[in-house]
Amino acid sequence: MIGVLMSLSPAAAAPPPFLPAPLFTGDFETGNFSQWPICQSVAINDACSLYDNSHYSLQVQSAVRRQGRFAARFEVRDGDVPATVPGGERAEVQGGPETGGSEGADLWYQWSTQFSTTFPANHASQGWGLVSQWHGEVDGPPPLGMYVDVGDGQWGLRVNAQTSPGQFIASYVPWRTGLAQGSWQDIKIHIKWSTDDRVGFVELWHNGIRQTFTDAPCAGQDRCYVRTLIPLGSTTYFKQGYYRDPNVTGTGILYHDGFTVAPTESGLGAL
Repeated sequence: MIGVLMSLSPAAAAPPPFLPAPLFTGDFETGNFSQWPICQSVAINDACSLYDNSHYSLQVQSAVRRQGRFAARFEVRDGDVPATVPGGERAEVQGGPETGGSEGADLWYQWSTQFSTTFPANHASQGWGLVSQWHGEVDGPPPLGMYVDVGDGQWGLRVNAQTSPGQFIASYVPWRTGLAQGSWQDIKIHIKWSTDDRVGFVELWHNGIRQTFTDAPCAGQDRCYVRTLIPLGSTTYFKQGYYRDPNVTGTGILYHDGFTVAPTESGLGAL
């Protein structure tokens, strides 16, 4: 019998694990604001695709960044209330419905924020201020937002629990930390969207560390069960930048980078 020599091929490499694509990426790696639908500042209230990056209020730049080649710089000066968007001084970008949530949605978010060394640290003494928010489809305070008026020199997560738009049950600040001016801070948030306090929840990581909430309604817990939507307020969408009470004085400059929304934590990717 003549032996037959058979060559054996090496086992095929296992395919890489499937990672769901992000639902939205707003990391400014286009070199402009074109990833975001709407730009709002004293210079513009229109589609970001129409904005030429020329005004101090909204700039995509490369000098200060957390990841990639670009990050966004937001600047608000005294009196920067857009004529077409009354209510406060602002420089913000706005995402579409995929950046927010509707009843039952389960989503993950991440981004990085840096406050400039001259950012007003006495916000709590002067008035309200927001740097990221999930805004309802109707006017009024957002159900969730990252505020800079939670204590002088601090920022944190505020939950505006409402029975209907503008009708408050309570305003909670279950997590806060220092502004750490001049340093990047990484935020990751897992949100179950619901009008029901028993269903909706928030989990939060700061600089890669899962946080234990320190105040009502979930002190001592790392999952904060609370309504994350406003009844009759429909869905939410995400806004990022700097929005403040006109009573706050002094030029405020901050940077945002790497914003991503995904249906799973792994879908966010790395900052």
